Amino acid sequence: MITIGVDFHKRTSSYCVMRKDGTVIKRCKMENNTENIVTFLNKINEPKQVAMEATYGWGLFHDTASPHVDKFLLGHPAKMKLITESESKCDRYDAQTISQLATMGFLPQAYAPSKNSRELRSLVRLRSFLLRQRVAIRNNTHALLDRNIWQSERPRSFKNIYCDRGKKWMRSLTISPKERFILDELISSYERINDQIARIEQYINKEAIDLPETQYLRTIPGLRTSKVNIYTILFEIDDITRFRKARHLAKYAGLVPADNSSGDKQRTGKLVKRANHTLKTAIIESVFAALLVDKGLKEYFRTVRQRANPSAAIVACARKMCYAIYHVLKEQRHYRPFPPAAVSGPLATLER
Repeated sequence: MITIGVDFHKRTSSYCVMRKDGTVIKRCKMENNTENIVTFLNKINEPKQVAMEATYGWGLFHDTASPHVDKFLLGHPAKMKLITESESKCDRYDAQTISQLATMGFLPQAYAPSKNSRELRSLVRLRSFLLRQRVAIRNNTHALLDRNIWQSERPRSFKNIYCDRGKKWMRSLTISPKERFILDELISSYERINDQIARIEQYINKEAIDLPETQYLRTIPGLRTSKVNIYTILFEIDDITRFRKARHLAKYAGLVPADNSSGDKQRTGKLVKRANHTLKTAIIESVFAALLVDKGLKEYFRTVRQRANPSAAIVACARKMCYAIYHVLKEQRHYRPFPPAAVSGPLATLER
C-alpha cells in the first residue's frame, strides 16, 4: 500500500509519497484547496493511505481526503516526538517522517471523530467559552462596585449581583459618568451573553433529543436533571468503545494522578495535564449535584475527606462518577449505585 505523509498547514501542505519498502516516490508542496487535494490523490491508482498530524484545522483536510483514500491515519501530536524534538525542522522532512512512521506501523494514532461529532463538540465548547466570558464580566462588575461603593452600604437581600433585584439596584446607583458608562456596558454584555447561552442550550437539546445513550446517563446521580453537562459528557466521549478500561476514560478526562514510579519506588503526582478539560469540568460540576442525592457517594466523600482536603475528595468522587459513566455507556445499562459500605473501600473496587 502507498503511504502519503502530509505536513499540514493553513495555506499550504507538504506531501511525501512512499512505498511499503520505504522508497520515496514523490515529494511536493501544494496550496490547500479541494481541487488540488482531490486531483493529487486520484492520480495515485494504487491502494493508498494518508497520514497526518492532528494539527489545527485537520478536520477539513480529513473530510476532503477521506473519500478518495483507502485508509486515513491521524497522528497524536503530543506523542510524535520524532517531529517535535527534531533538530532539523523542515516541512518536507516532517512529511517524510510521518510517511515512515505510518509505513512501519509506528504512527501514534489519535481518535478522529466524525464531522457530526466535531460539530456537536463545538456547540458545547462555545457554551463553555461564553460561560467563561460571563464570569469575567461578573468579576469586572464586582471590581467596579468595590471601587465605588463600600461593602457595608450595599444591600444584603441578594447573593447574585445579576439577579433582577441586583440589576435594578445597579441601574439606580449614583456614580461618575465614566463609571456609569462602564457599568451599563457590563450589564448589557452580561444580558446579551445570557441570551446567547440560552439559545445554544435550546439548540443542543433539540439536536441531541434522539440520542439513545442519554436514557442511560440520566440514571446517574448528578446527570438526572442536567441541561447541558450530560450532552457535554456524551459529545466529548463520542465513542465509548475506544477506551479499553474505565481508568483510560478517567485519564482522558484528567481525573487520575500522574504516575512517576520506577523500580521499587511508587510515586504519584498531581493530576495528569494532557486531558480533555471540557469533559473534566462537566464531570466535576455534576459531582456537586450527585452528592446531594447519592448516599453512597456522599459517604465516600466523607471517607476521603478524613485523610485529604475537600478538593481531593471532590476529584475522587468525580473519578468514581467517571467509572460509572464508562460502565453505563459500555454495557448500555442503568446506573447501579454502590451500597454505602462498599464505597469506603479501595478505589480499585470502583472499576468492577
